[in-house]
Amino acid sequence: MKPGFFNRKRTQTPFIQLDTRKCKACWKCLEDCPNQVINKVDLPWHKHALIVEPDKCTGCLKCMNVCEYVCYSTIDEAKHGTEKQRKADFQ
Repeated sequence: MKPGFFNRKRTQTPFIQLDTRKCKACWKCLEDCPNQVINKVDLPWHKHALIVEPDKCTGCLKCMNVCEYVCYSTIDEAKHGTEKQRKADFQ
């Protein structure tokens, strides 16, 4: 296995973040990505999407729109989503 394979850079671009735990390996995001930013881990015991070219991402959000398992979120949502939820829970 390549060094840095499980690096956090493999799950985010400047625009989106991928939660690999939610991914069900339907590969729809791979088909819709115009810049081939997303690839897959397709081992018999381990399957999910993976971001391989984060610098090529243009922020079109096609991957996010096609994913029915809500694996993708924008970077702003990823940073602030739980914080907003916590504030809402206390009000």
